[in-house]
Amino acid sequence: MLVKYSGWLCLLFGFSFFYACTSKNKKATPSSLNNNIPIWVKDPFYEHPYNTFTVEKARLGRYLFYDRRLSVNNTKACASCHAQQFSFTDAYTKSIGAYGDLHLRNAKPLINLIFEKYLTAADSTLHFPEQQMVGPMYNQHPIEMGWQGNETLILQRLQNDELYHSLFAKAYPKQPNPYTVENVQWAIATFIKTIFSFNAPYDKYLSKIDTMALTPTQKKGMQLFFSKKLNCAKCHHGINFTSSNYYISPHTAITIDSGLYRATHQPIDIGKFKPPTLRNLVFTAPYLYNGTAATLEEVLLHYEKDIQGKMKTEKLVLDKAFKLTSQERSQLVAFLLSLSDSSVLINSNYANPFSIDETN
Repeated sequence: MLVKYSGWLCLLFGFSFFYACTSKNKKATPSSLNNNIPIWVKDPFYEHPYNTFTVEKARLGRYLFYDRRLSVNNTKACASCHAQQFSFTDAYTKSIGAYGDLHLRNAKPLINLIFEKYLTAADSTLHFPEQQMVGPMYNQHPIEMGWQGNETLILQRLQNDELYHSLFAKAYPKQPNPYTVENVQWAIATFIKTIFSFNAPYDKYLSKIDTMALTPTQKKGMQLFFSKKLNCAKCHHGINFTSSNYYISPHTAITIDSGLYRATHQPIDIGKFKPPTLRNLVFTAPYLYNGTAATLEEVLLHYEKDIQGKMKTEKLVLDKAFKLTSQERSQLVAFLLSLSDSSVLINSNYANPFSIDETN
């Protein structure tokens, strides 16, 4: 399976290289802000058709992302639930809104989103960050940022700040009054698209940058991950080790969350969730969408116990139970941890600009 996956990456590398060599219209892209992005992931798969990427818009979005004034009571910023030190999650079992209300799920890591077809655990209508952030801004049950009915108040706060006069003017130079809800959303989305994480030991090993990047234990775990016995790669594959499908999850039995059904209201979608990315698991505990697993060992034990007959879709049936030895479980966990990239936690391109002198 590793050879097959490597071949896929080579194909993607070739396509990206061909595109880069033949394109006559070079323009700024999210990946152009980060020199550590491998060449085979230079071009985004899912780009909003109207929100053109600019460096100025990304810079504005970074300030807005960290600004607590974007919540109704000045208590929450986007970064409150998507903190850099946790790979842009919040380390909570369930995320907390501006008034202290608990969200149904925990925060999703905001890494490599331009390669994701669907952006949330259980809504197949959201393909772009521009769409997704409408939820946290305007949700009422629970209230997360509290924009509903408070748009004028929050936008006025930004307009009264001298720093934003320059940032908004540069991001939207053709607009006489750029302080709009849409412009805020599109600027933040532009920044989010620049957050990449492709510097894990597994990436270095796969690209042959460092053939010793994985330990013998991690290599054993990798073999298990891609083996027919476990078939983990059926749901966790590709660049982000996730999927574009929604599946009946083994943890459905221990949650009141109806999953995709909340968005589609189709009975067939009850309990369906999008498999989460397996990247940066070192930093994103607790696990599962409801945060019920504190460790990866707990996740694996839960899957071993409850997977039989519970992960079914029209395209995929995984109804074969499996049992790991303690050694195999340790090997698999070791491999999963090799997908973690610590550099994303200290990358200054993603850090809070208010705590750094970036006003010039």
